[in-house]
Amino acid sequence: MLNREMQYKTGNLEKEDIDNLVFLILVAGNAAVTNSIAMGVVTLLQHPSQLDEFKKDPSLAKDVVNECLRYNTASALNSRRAAKEDVVIGGKHIKKGEGVICLVQSADRDETYFKKGVQFDIHHDYNPQDTLGFGYGPHRCIAEWLARAEMEVALTTLFQRLPNLKLAVPVDQLKFTPPNQNIGITEMPVVW
Repeated sequence: MLNREMQYKTGNLEKEDIDNLVFLILVAGNAAVTNSIAMGVVTLLQHPSQLDEFKKDPSLAKDVVNECLRYNTASALNSRRAAKEDVVIGGKHIKKGEGVICLVQSADRDETYFKKGVQFDIHHDYNPQDTLGFGYGPHRCIAEWLARAEMEVALTTLFQRLPNLKLAVPVDQLKFTPPNQNIGITEMPVVW
């Protein structure tokens, strides 16, 4: 049950507001989680030595999920913002009120911040709160820890129960979501 006193000042939410928050947590976040699980499966299959290590040691689930989320940011469209004031970033002037779309996937692979950021490595050493897939600051997803837990259970269970899982088609034949949606896979044929 959502405890509104923990997240919000008492008295600022009506029942409809709480209903909307519950919807966001339980329903709207579902697509991002299912996409993250699918992308995690594909990424792990593309890195068989790390997948084998995970299969042998399921206690690595947290690290595996952290790295899957950093490496493949499903919520790539969560960073549409408007500038609150005039600012210069990277030599570009952005005027107050102008729209900005940040490349979260690029930021989460930035090698000036993440050592070997373009590489998938379940042993990367970083604070998962430094990744941007769940947003940042007041825009950070309130269901982040639920999503992480769901991914840990899904990936661990999947590879423990189906250790010989493989893609039935090459990665380049998978059907991905359109570019105007969150990053995900719409069809992923597998064999085991």
